Amino acid sequence: MPSSRLAMRNSRLLLLCLGLFLSACSTRPVLIQPGTWFRSPAEAMQIRLLNVAYPLLTAAAEWCPFDQEPTYGFLLRDEAGGEGTDGTSTGVHAVVAYVHPSLPAAVAGLSVGDVIREVNTVNVTSDSADQIGSLIGRVTRAKIQPLQLEILRGRERRMLTLSAVPACHYVMRVLDSDRINGITDGRQIGVTRGALQFFPWDDELGWVVAHEIAHNVLNHSEDAKFQAMVRRFLRAWGAASDSSGRMPLRPSLEVQADYVGAYLMARAGYDLDAVRRAWKWLERIEARQGSRQGPSLSDTHPPTRERLAAFEVTLAEIEAKVKVAQPFKIRLGDEH
Repeated sequence: MPSSRLAMRNSRLLLLCLGLFLSACSTRPVLIQPGTWFRSPAEAMQIRLLNVAYPLLTAAAEWCPFDQEPTYGFLLRDEAGGEGTDGTSTGVHAVVAYVHPSLPAAVAGLSVGDVIREVNTVNVTSDSADQIGSLIGRVTRAKIQPLQLEILRGRERRMLTLSAVPACHYVMRVLDSDRINGITDGRQIGVTRGALQFFPWDDELGWVVAHEIAHNVLNHSEDAKFQAMVRRFLRAWGAASDSSGRMPLRPSLEVQADYVGAYLMARAGYDLDAVRRAWKWLERIEARQGSRQGPSLSDTHPPTRERLAAFEVTLAEIEAKVKVAQPFKIRLGDEH
């Protein structure tokens, strides 16, 4: 193995020793506030997270019928205008802040920095990004397709035509934490700064996101709320949980999310071998930890060796479907 790659892997192992892995499924994340990422050092991380997440959100669309929303794959922000010919400010206008490289907006030719002037012939030059976003949302939900945008790029006006694609409507957040973790509350999915730094390859980061999306489409957040109620009831009656006062989530929830997450990875075109690498790195960390005292991943998750073995079975199942050109379809409720 080249020395640079070995050094990177050793540094990754050290980082993982300092944090938790994948889904602790906390419902109280510390967020980098929406809107600030466009102009902050977190911009690159947020853009990377969106780039990785969008293919998974569209791949999962049929599994989230009640949380589904058409998307074009772009975001807007407000930007202060420059000076007019008379020296006065031209005010604030909405510009394109993000475009996913493979979704309809990019296919239609929309670019970061484009100024939105019209939406389906409606002049929006004096509207904020939120107002334009609401208008586009109303038009799209009314199934008025395709969407027509007049944009200003430099001094050139262009007319673009976009057709929406369905996607799960889960808000993606970068969490301001060095821990290596992904969490969800059923509507928002957060990935920590530590995880974004630890996984330099998008296929590996994709596994973190796919696992959390799987928790959402399987409605595990509702299950977790029920369990929290049961825990409070048991504690009120003096029932013990564990030495830390916690009761772990049912391991079957994590197994189910692993299974559905693997299928999501396949449907989105990600490299499933990245999942195997992630589990093997974690297994090495657990072996190093040995019997040291303190909380560990096994307190709330099945042993990594078991999860890796289950993944190998799922991978074989997916590969068998590839050989016969069978679609990557499963029925929720039949997951392992």
